Amino acid sequence: MSRRSEPDSGGKSRRLDDKLASLPAAPGVYLHKNRDGKVIYVGKASRLSQRVRSYFAGGERDPKTLKLVSRIHDFDFIATDSEAQALELENQLIKEYRPYYNIRLKDDKQYPYIRVSVQEPFPRVTVVRRIEPDGARYFGPFTDVRAMRETLSFAAGAFQVRTCHLDLPEQTVPRACLDWQIGRCGAPCTGQEDRRAYGAKVRQLLDFLGGRTDTLLRELERRMGEAAAARNYEEAARLRDLRARLGKTAGRRPLVQGIRGDADLCAVAREGVDAAGLVLRVRGGHILTSHHFPFTVRLDMGPPDLMAQLLREYYGRTREIPREILLAGPVEDPGSWSQWIAARRQGPVQLKVPVRGRKLEAVALARTNAAFHLRETLVKAAGRRSSRFTPAEIELQETLDLHTAPRTIECFDISNFQGRETVASLVFFKEGKPLKSRYRRFRIRTVTGVDDFASMAEVLDRYYGKLVEKGEEPADLVVVDGGAGQLSAARKVLGRYGLHRVQLIGLAKKEEIVHRESGTLRLPRHGQALRLLQQVRDEAHRFAITYHRHLRDKLTTASELDLIPGIGEVKKLSLLHHFGSVAAISQADAAELVSVRGINRSDAVAILRFFAEKEGPS
Repeated sequence: MSRRSEPDSGGKSRRLDDKLASLPAAPGVYLHKNRDGKVIYVGKASRLSQRVRSYFAGGERDPKTLKLVSRIHDFDFIATDSEAQALELENQLIKEYRPYYNIRLKDDKQYPYIRVSVQEPFPRVTVVRRIEPDGARYFGPFTDVRAMRETLSFAAGAFQVRTCHLDLPEQTVPRACLDWQIGRCGAPCTGQEDRRAYGAKVRQLLDFLGGRTDTLLRELERRMGEAAAARNYEEAARLRDLRARLGKTAGRRPLVQGIRGDADLCAVAREGVDAAGLVLRVRGGHILTSHHFPFTVRLDMGPPDLMAQLLREYYGRTREIPREILLAGPVEDPGSWSQWIAARRQGPVQLKVPVRGRKLEAVALARTNAAFHLRETLVKAAGRRSSRFTPAEIELQETLDLHTAPRTIECFDISNFQGRETVASLVFFKEGKPLKSRYRRFRIRTVTGVDDFASMAEVLDRYYGKLVEKGEEPADLVVVDGGAGQLSAARKVLGRYGLHRVQLIGLAKKEEIVHRESGTLRLPRHGQALRLLQQVRDEAHRFAITYHRHLRDKLTTASELDLIPGIGEVKKLSLLHHFGSVAAISQADAAELVSVRGINRSDAVAILRFFAEKEGPS
């Protein structure tokens, strides 16, 4: 009988030392929680008191475990009657809480299965994402969906088992579908194949999916002889062709030396925070399929922990479990795992770690394949990351000697008109394209007169101050419009906020010279790198000029209309659009004013009163 710790009462948890003192010396599961009460790690223990206290005892630990311990604000535990029961409960709680620090699947998706509805009079084959307790036979999970589709395509053509959704024999149709016409179904829906003949095909399909190819080949040879003896030459020819196809398929399956019957070979590999688990399904001495699972590891866990996670993921999903499971490395509490897997198989299971002979060579093959799949996953991920960079960004990195290619670029520009109304703009490029949702514009507040250096410093201070406050990162490359002076002002501001590693350059408008802190550089005139920088700089200049023009226009039109009560920006623009000038508005009468869209009688009275008071008594 399991026993759970009492829940904490009130808003404040009990002291950890009081809870540690209450831990039983029994098997069970513990749940570490952070300050918000969220479960961040789930583990099992043969003795709860010993395992949980070890987290809070002294001694050296790796940095990742120290990080976990620093975030443990509380814990809960569930005592169980046995280690096997604790293992089952641990699996359930990890699926329920998905703790951050437990080893987890990278994609955490539902893998597909091939389902054969043997509980029906005329079974059908479908692809599903979940096992249901419905009496059907399930094969999988298939981590390689393409391989599953190829298997299903071969099986459909070879065994002619239906894939439709008709409930036979209740639902029938007057005419067979296309699958019958192309030889992928025997059309039991039209009565062209009885239940006995159809059932024989289903049994052949099950033998094929289960890896019992030798048994199937012998059965086909026997039936082929019977058909020939009965002078049913058409059926004998079909069985002959099917046997030839199956023999060819079985011949392509690699033979595993030292394993004659059925076994699963399990192995893991790890590089940094990335890991992979692999299961080779050996049936009749041949590799039938392989299933690989990519993991993310956030704690400094060893191979036994990774092997435990592989067993948890695979045998928690499959029903095709052999009697013998060979591991390429040890797992903690192997007896508990044997009991758990045996309960799922509903039969005895032997969990072994070979130390010599052919079986050791077999699990070494699984370990090699696990390392191969991990390396393949890392190479693909690196390819996806590198594919995000454009040729221009890569050329920029090489030419400017940047420590990373600038996938994102921020560019600042200062603009003023005859020494008045200084403004600044920020444009943001991602993967060589403008991202206008990240554009910003600024009115200079603290600088009097024309001082581009001080204006640049003010803008950067305002922008990066807010960025750091929000905990956001700057772009990979920051570009300021100007030379050494603007570059120096920008570096001081970035250093003030601890952004010392931000890559920073200046680009002057006329000379097209790149100013770096290590010196100036002239980029190749026809290179992609210069074109990208020019595009970014010109866009920043355009955005600044547009803002400057908007402010000048606003000042021009704001001369008098903004002083009229009730006349806002929309009504002001409507009046100017209708009359063409403020002078024309001042000469309009009430009827003309109310004819303007958005202007009511109260607005007309306010406008007339404003201009009348301005002219004074006549």
